[in-house]
Formats: sequence, structure tokens, C-alpha cells
Amino acid sequence: MIEQIYFAIFAAVAVGCALGVLVSRHPIHGAMSLIGVMVALSGVYSLMASPFLATLQILVYAGAIMMLVIFVIMVLNSAKDSSTPRFDLHAMVGVFPALAIGAVITRLIVAWDAKDGQAVADAMAKVPAERGTVDAISKVLFGGRETSGWAILFLAVGLLLLTAIVGAVLLAKRRLDKAPADPTPAHGGHG
Repeated sequence: MIEQIYFAIFAAVAVGCALGVLVSRHPIHGAMSLIGVMVALSGVYSLMASPFLATLQILVYAGAIMMLVIFVIMVLNSAKDSSTPRFDLHAMVGVFPALAIGAVITRLIVAWDAKDGQAVADAMAKVPAERGTVDAISKVLFGGRETSGWAILFLAVGLLLLTAIVGAVLLAKRRLDKAPADPTPAHGGHG
């Protein structure tokens, strides 16, 4: 019963922060709302008895990746915050897929009955108690010869993220190194 209360709290926070991402006019406010979504998802992972994923969600996504996103927004934004529209044509087109997915999820929730819930509970009872821990995940990822492909994939994703970070920094540096075209003040001040 207490898990359902916590799930409702985390779900409400995640939905509220997701709406904040959608309606925020300032990119930094949207990024901060996205951090709230990721923290709420970390709480959901904790309820699912997966402390490793909950910790990774906080450290990697809410911490490192969102810090990089906020850094890029701050470097590349160039004070264009006031010209960012709240809703434009692209945002209105993006509403339709979101509504379609919401309708499908609502239909699944309405069609859910007690028999389905009992089947999920029976399946969860058969799962070993040790899941989501660092030891269990490391056995799957790096356990033996049959799982060695996961280690290579893990390293490839790390290399891809490193390449993206270096590319973002180089693009930002190139933009900052350009000299301004007109050295006179644009606001009509004395030169």
C-alpha cells in the first residue's frame, strides 16, 4: 500500500515536471524541469527494487548529462530567450503523437482487470529476489564469454558520448571565437 502512495507521488512529480518542460519559455527552466522528471524516475526505480538504476539515473542523467545540456544551452543561447515562442507550428504538430500515445496508454489502463494484476504478481513472485543490484547487473553485463558483447557495447556507448561532448565543445568554441561583425553598440549607446 505504501509503495502505491510513493508511486503516485513520483508519478505526479514526473508528470508535473514534464508539463514544465513543455510549457517553459526559457530553455534553462525546461532543462531544470527535465532534471525533476529524471529524479522522479529515480524514485520509481527505487520502488522497483533496483537501487543501481536509481543511482545511475541520478548520477548520470540528472547529473552529468543534464549538466552538459545546461552548459551547451548557456553557451549557445546568445540571449535569444525572449524570442523563443511558447507554442509554434512544430510544437502543435508534436502534440498529436503525444495525444495518440496517451490515448493508447489510457485504453490499456481501462482494459486492465484484476486477472491481469494477479498474473503480473505471480510472474514477479517467480523472479529471484536479487535483481537490480550491482552484483546481479555486473553478472549479466560482464559475466562470461556468452555476455562479452555487452562489455563492448558499453564501451562503444561511452566512446559515442565522449565524441558528442568533444564535438559540442568544438562547435561552441568556434562560435565564440568569431569576431563580431559590427563593433558599435546595438542599443544606441554612446560609442
